[in-house]
Amino acid sequence: MEAQKINNANDLALLASIKQGNQLAFKEVYDHYWERLYIYCFKILNDTWLAEDVLHEVFTQIWIRKEELEINNLKSYLFNAVRNRALLKIRDNKFTKLDEAIVSKLELIPEVEQKFDKNDTILAINRASKELPDRCRDIFYMSKIQHYSSAEIASHFNISQRTVENQISLALKHLRKELGTTLIILLFSGNL
Repeated sequence: MEAQKINNANDLALLASIKQGNQLAFKEVYDHYWERLYIYCFKILNDTWLAEDVLHEVFTQIWIRKEELEINNLKSYLFNAVRNRALLKIRDNKFTKLDEAIVSKLELIPEVEQKFDKNDTILAINRASKELPDRCRDIFYMSKIQHYSSAEIASHFNISQRTVENQISLALKHLRKELGTTLIILLFSGNL
């Protein structure tokens, strides 16, 4: 019990230093907790890339919000933050897989296909995709237009495959909102 009080006091001192912008204190917290948090997160997600993304996001938020954070127990805070972020990843992943499953099972009705001119459709997709952030748009085009695999895209941008999948999902949500489901169906049917 006494060791726990000492660790908590040390954590509070490190947090005070982090609030002042001390990068060495931040690195010490990161180094001290990273492995345990990674193991904990991996048990929840069972995915190396996602677990690393979660930890990266949690520690990034701590550094960004360092001046406004009010943390009384750093260990508890970190484990709760990782758990909550991991649960969000699970929720987002379910929606992504659901979107992919729905789209993969859709077949075009010939009457719907005839209503759309291919060039108009491509122009509409190009116009809507210009509103996407540059990297998101590039990843989307590489995947859906140029037919690169997620692994190839991840390697090209030096990012995780999960990040590629998240970017494609964001692009699809935006295009679905802007263009409607029918045009998205055309895109995935290979008729463009």
